[in-house]
Amino acid sequence: MDRLLGPDPAADRFLAHRGTSSWGLWRTVVVTAASAAALAVVGTTVVLRSTPLGVGGDPSSAGVSGAVRSSSPRHVTGHDIDCMDGGYTKSTLKLVAEEPVVRLISERSPDGASVPIGKFEASDVAGVAGGSHVFVVFDNSFKIGHFASGLTYVMPDDGKAETNKLLTWPGDDGSDSQFEALTYNATSGTYLVVQESVVNGSGSMVPRIMEVSLGDDAATVHSSCDGSFTFASENKGFEGAAIATAADGTSYLLALCEGNYCAGGKDGRKPGHGRIIVMEREATVGGGCVWVPRQTVAIPKSADFMDYSAISIFNNTRVAVSSQENAAVWIGELELLDGSHLSPNHDHQVHGSHRRSGEAAGADELALFGLSEGKVYDFPRNDLCQRIFCTIEGIHWQEADKLVAVSDKMKSGGKQPFMCMTHDQSIHTFLIPA
Repeated sequence: MDRLLGPDPAADRFLAHRGTSSWGLWRTVVVTAASAAALAVVGTTVVLRSTPLGVGGDPSSAGVSGAVRSSSPRHVTGHDIDCMDGGYTKSTLKLVAEEPVVRLISERSPDGASVPIGKFEASDVAGVAGGSHVFVVFDNSFKIGHFASGLTYVMPDDGKAETNKLLTWPGDDGSDSQFEALTYNATSGTYLVVQESVVNGSGSMVPRIMEVSLGDDAATVHSSCDGSFTFASENKGFEGAAIATAADGTSYLLALCEGNYCAGGKDGRKPGHGRIIVMEREATVGGGCVWVPRQTVAIPKSADFMDYSAISIFNNTRVAVSSQENAAVWIGELELLDGSHLSPNHDHQVHGSHRRSGEAAGADELALFGLSEGKVYDFPRNDLCQRIFCTIEGIHWQEADKLVAVSDKMKSGGKQPFMCMTHDQSIHTFLIPA
């Protein structure tokens, strides 16, 4: 019934090729069902109408006060697809493997009835390209998932899975971790874990970046440093991260802002203005450290997304940036620039690029990285061309033509439609079309 009274442009385009509107199809299906099985409660007031309610089938314009919602969690703007377009197979990822996280977990309580975490709000995934396993962070827990990259649930004779487990975090008190990004640093053999935004000693909201080793059973934290970047919105900080090596051999952290312009609110939802903040670690007096912004990279407008949920870089050449709202991923090439100083007035500077965006302290911008125009690929849709991979929060290059992705828990309270539950709290492997 979610779809019944709400317009869905992609679904309508899809059904138009079959000579009917989505409203007409749903009306026919429901009326037939009513004739056969007597839909006593639902039928008479909502279903048996010959025309869509309100303007364009919008229930809000017909006075139906929130009784039903459209198939989209919100009015998603920006990138969309026509599933009947001849190029659909060339621009849609192919799902090749998938498992709910709860099925992969081998650790159980003594009675075998439950797992250590009640829900799995996966926020990012990382590992070594082509490796035998991946690590997953959850923003609702400090535990870190360790899973076979083949998404297998191996049960040898002793009854314990060989690779799948949850690593412990030092000082875990059971609270939410706010872990939003995870990336592997090949230079040091360690991982960087990013907390989206925390309040620092000055009362400002900044990212916190921790360098950790992930062992057989536990994480070891080597350093914890704040980023010299202040967010204007508490829940619109860094959503993804990846390590890249510049032309001079220096490694940098590429931090992905969730909102457009690195902003929250309406400005952050204006599609096509994604930003990546290039950051370098510096030592501070007393043996501490801080991550300092060196460049703001504008994601090409071909990534016409309302939000940006993850970033991954393959072999320092190919970049993937996903969107949860648009259920798509942009893929382009990483360009290594000459490292020269940028003009204070260039279009994508950190300072003043947008009135309500995040701000960097003391940034001297360098021309380190660029991005090619790239191409957008969609996560698979359902038979009505509706988004069903609604909660993609993390991506990782497993191979040159294969991406591993993780999904958050679907939003409750009617903020997302029921079809989003099918693939939430899961790990997926997708093949990129040739």
